[in-house]
Amino acid sequence: MKLPRLVGHRGAATHAPENTLAGIRAAREFGLEWVEFDAQLTGDGVPVLMHDDTLQRTTGDPRKIAEVPLDEVARLDAGGWFAERFREERVPTLEAATALLVELGLQANVEIKPSPGLARETAIATVSLMKRVWHATRPPPLFSCFQVEALEEAQNVWPEAPRGYLMRSLARDWQETAVRLGCLSIHLWHPGIRPDQAEAIKAAGYQLAAYTVNDAGRAARLLEMGLDCLISDDPPALAEVCGASKAA
Repeated sequence: MKLPRLVGHRGAATHAPENTLAGIRAAREFGLEWVEFDAQLTGDGVPVLMHDDTLQRTTGDPRKIAEVPLDEVARLDAGGWFAERFREERVPTLEAATALLVELGLQANVEIKPSPGLARETAIATVSLMKRVWHATRPPPLFSCFQVEALEEAQNVWPEAPRGYLMRSLARDWQETAVRLGCLSIHLWHPGIRPDQAEAIKAAGYQLAAYTVNDAGRAARLLEMGLDCLISDDPPALAEVCGASKAA
């Protein structure tokens, strides 16, 4: 699998509420072929699209998502905080998001985003569901995570699905871990990426993605370093430097 040059972060988070079906649709409207989003478990173990451990920032509910059952999460407004026109946008289940991906012909980078202490459970539930509902004729989605335990479970559940090792900065044992987990790609926070690191990652045979890149000048410098993939809240801002939003 070849990663695309440009991926929409949490949908297209500058233009629509993050981790919603509206965000996924916005990414497609911008011509993207890939979208990134976060998968986390509700209190009754259902994978939904949510980044934070609590529901406060995007729904106004102060509770932890791991303590709230799906039927209550599903009633929350996940779009009004962003703009009035998105009011009543809901927190989607991973299953609903996957159905939309298939409908729109989008590929996905699914970040497994566990609440504290739930890395293995979140990975098993997320990857198992997508393996069950994903169309067999399409290449499987890419699963990424900061937590090694989650990537281990992703490898166990769906070994054919590619994995990305997600780090804020490059760990000393990154290559050993990536080999053990059978990773396709390394995903790093863009301000900390050095040219020598990019060179080493590429020389070792891994694709390199950077998050979250929203400035065209920075995007150009990263591409000059040899990066394969830029994950952005604002895909239109990077479309020209990335050669539109087509796969590289």
